[in-house]
Amino acid sequence: MKLGKHAALLATAGAVALAVVPAAAHAATRTVTLGEPGKTVKTFENKLGSDANAFFPNGVTIHAGDSLRFEDTSFHVLDLPKRGGKAQQLAILTGQTVAGSLDAAGSPFWFNGQQQASFNPALFASKWGKKFTYNGSKEVLSGFPTGKPKPLTVKFTKTGKFTFYCPIHPGMKGVVRVVAKGHSAPSGKAVAKAVKRQVSRDLKTAKALAKTRVPAGTVDVGSAGPGGVEFYGFFPQTLNVAVGTTVNFRMTKGSYETHTASTGPDNPEQPGGYLATLSAAFQGGSAIIDPRAAYPSDPPGTPAHLTPTSHGNGFWHSGPMDTSNATPFPSSNSVTFSAAGTYQFYCLIHPFMHATVVVK
Repeated sequence: MKLGKHAALLATAGAVALAVVPAAAHAATRTVTLGEPGKTVKTFENKLGSDANAFFPNGVTIHAGDSLRFEDTSFHVLDLPKRGGKAQQLAILTGQTVAGSLDAAGSPFWFNGQQQASFNPALFASKWGKKFTYNGSKEVLSGFPTGKPKPLTVKFTKTGKFTFYCPIHPGMKGVVRVVAKGHSAPSGKAVAKAVKRQVSRDLKTAKALAKTRVPAGTVDVGSAGPGGVEFYGFFPQTLNVAVGTTVNFRMTKGSYETHTASTGPDNPEQPGGYLATLSAAFQGGSAIIDPRAAYPSDPPGTPAHLTPTSHGNGFWHSGPMDTSNATPFPSSNSVTFSAAGTYQFYCLIHPFMHATVVVK
């Protein structure tokens, strides 16, 4: 399971509401995609190295008795909380403590004694392909998608404004306004035009992100823009520094993603290696997250010094980073390069993201 692979939310909703038609005599179904729709997926991911962590459309008005057909085009979870409820979290603390976690040199990691992290068990029960009726009294939660998931359909029977979320990508949300049958709602053609405008706007954002520039001594891990658009890469991809330089690896403001900056003895995309084992902890094979992946390699607040022998095998790991206030993760982490060499960095959640730091 790849978490987060390749959200102005209400602006589109307002535009849609301008083009209205009288209430129809029969129930209608509108489609909402989790991630960019249809053929545009390949344009975002393959041509632009990016993704849009957003609902399309991100705002829609329907009549009571109408349905929304949710389609997942990337890797997302639909969470429609009960009225007044909160969205689910991707990861939780189990209450159990980490014990016996050693680095490659046989020394205990600092996070022994800290709480063990786990993916939220509620997200493992997949409901994709099922139909639900929603009146605000009970949550609708899709769970993780498996393979190519079938659409999930929700029939809304009560009027009101309801917000839905993707727990994998904090900040990714959409709004449905359910109005009485006597009120007007946008036609299917109006909704399609709104989606087209949203896609066009996000494509322009994705193209601009590829030209991201950063200050000296900084590496951006991914690059984010409005609407949940994210470029999956490091900026710069190659950095040359002198011995003793401290580099800050950071998330960019407004990102809905979670990334890491990690270096070690191997490439996480090569099976069986040290980093591959840690990367696998984010791919959902087990609910429990390997603490070496869940926590930074060095204690927060303590200067970390990286050499080819750090932790016995040249390992340094930022830990998961994001920009959300709803998680305990930081938005950046720094390390001082204390020995010459060439260090290969990866995001263990998205291991195709790669950067090189050359230290002389």
